[in-house]
Amino acid sequence: MAVKTRRWVRRVVAAMVVLIAVGVALWFMPTPYVVVAPGITGDLKQMVQVQGGHPPGPGRMLMVAVTLARANELVYLAAHIDPALELLPAQEATGGLNMQQYEQYNLNLMQQSQLAAEVAGERLAGLDARMVTTPGALVAGVLQGPAKGVLKPGDRIVQLGPYTVKSYDQVRTVLADHFKVGQIVPITVVRNRETLVLPVKTIHLANDPAPAIGVLISPDVNFIIPRKVTIQANGIGGPSAGMMFALEIYEQITGKNLARGRVVAGTGEITASGQVEAIGGIAQKVITVHQAGATVFLCPTANYAKAKATAARFGYHMQIYPVSTLQEALADLERG
Repeated sequence: MAVKTRRWVRRVVAAMVVLIAVGVALWFMPTPYVVVAPGITGDLKQMVQVQGGHPPGPGRMLMVAVTLARANELVYLAAHIDPALELLPAQEATGGLNMQQYEQYNLNLMQQSQLAAEVAGERLAGLDARMVTTPGALVAGVLQGPAKGVLKPGDRIVQLGPYTVKSYDQVRTVLADHFKVGQIVPITVVRNRETLVLPVKTIHLANDPAPAIGVLISPDVNFIIPRKVTIQANGIGGPSAGMMFALEIYEQITGKNLARGRVVAGTGEITASGQVEAIGGIAQKVITVHQAGATVFLCPTANYAKAKATAARFGYHMQIYPVSTLQEALADLERG
């Protein structure tokens, strides 16, 4: 009997060793996917401080962020079992950037979203906040490639070859209409008030047929913000917290309590004019805010159907509002 027991124990141990070995092997096997998983929430009262703002009222206002990471084979298999996980092709999700570049890009987006939220929130509160755009396209980051070491973050592109660049969205259009992949383009930039002409060879980026110069660009905008605002993003990237930042800024300036004792969460990219735009990872955000105890969730109109379907699938009882403007979000909170 003791011999049989020892044999059974040895078989169990051997099976466990095999399973662990397979798991370790799968962990180190990459895939061409990233996984989107539920993430964290942030209490806006702790993250946002408006100079001279009113103290917080009862309830909580939350922003929400999801987790995005490269998927190894083990995570890939888990995502087919766990409905809370979503797989996306890495090229589609990151635009061809590696994870380090993508994280830096998202930190830049977060910085821009904070400024847009400050303008939108203060305008909603009746202050003369605005943004002034300088012609050209601002280099926000430089990818590995011919532009590395030639162009620098902070450069303002004003001309591609003989073609003037008045706005950042013209860069792709000019390159697509007038240049080919592999062609050297003289790029005129303004750097520290000095105008430079720098040659850069165009490259091909995945999922985009147009020639590219290997940089991340954004508008060159100066934000006029009457009331000083400090936002502690705690390393969170991306633009999707913008709407909730704006609402918290409005609340602190006006003294109105938007939560009214509730746990209110929301997501949505904000423009300085107060438009609420679509975001990614909405299903994982619904799961995250439910786990945080939210009973009210604001989301962009374009994400509403999937947010409702996710809540229904998991049996969550929360009021979900679709919003397309900051004013609509405010009205929903005041009415609800």
